[in-house]
Amino acid sequence: MVQNWLESIAQNLVAEFLFLLILLALGWLLYRVTRRGPLLSFFGIKGPKRLVVYLSNLRIQQGGALGVDGSPRSFGESAVPASEADLMPWLQRLFNYVVPGTNEQPGFLKWLQLSDVVVEFVPSPLDESEIERDSTFIAVGSPGYNRASSYVEDSLHSIGRFINDNSAITLAGASPLHGDHYAFVQRAGNAKRWVFYAAGISSRSTTGAVRFLVTHWRDLNEKYPGGKPFCVMLRITSEDGSKYQIVYERE
Repeated sequence: MVQNWLESIAQNLVAEFLFLLILLALGWLLYRVTRRGPLLSFFGIKGPKRLVVYLSNLRIQQGGALGVDGSPRSFGESAVPASEADLMPWLQRLFNYVVPGTNEQPGFLKWLQLSDVVVEFVPSPLDESEIERDSTFIAVGSPGYNRASSYVEDSLHSIGRFINDNSAITLAGASPLHGDHYAFVQRAGNAKRWVFYAAGISSRSTTGAVRFLVTHWRDLNEKYPGGKPFCVMLRITSEDGSKYQIVYERE
């Protein structure tokens, strides 16, 4: 009786393990065919599958921070804006994929994900020499707080740029856009590697720029194939950055 019971358990475990392997294989194949290839192609991720996201670096002087109670506190070091920290899950999920069919399974299988891209979130370095030179990166926010953003503008010939002490954005041949609801999303770079630049005049518009990149990369990939540089100027029309109007585009 005991032997039969143990054999039954062993058979069930083997069957579940084989089912999991088949599910993973089918999920990975579907992922590669339907989404993974275009996603990696759009972001120019090849070789070491790694993406660096440079966030704004707020350098707070000691004693210059307020606690949650509104009282001055002694904190004095680098910090990342809360609005940009909130964007990290959006970018992380872009390169993760829930295996089809696992949502019907119990326990941890329900959340089984596939990912082969390492996404690193890094506060902007203070020196340009520390900026990633081999892998794709995304610069988030204006050059005022992000050295990667100024590197894209100055060294990679970005189409759009900030002007007037980061209070407006513009591109060649167009009138400057003023107002905290304006932002842009762009791709720049060269044959060696591409970079992305998503920024706005305010935290709300920067949020909108990143959300636009995450949710519209397929459309952008069709419009601008093969790593073609582009810049999309946006007017963000909702507080959470989810709604927008395209002001104009340039390649």
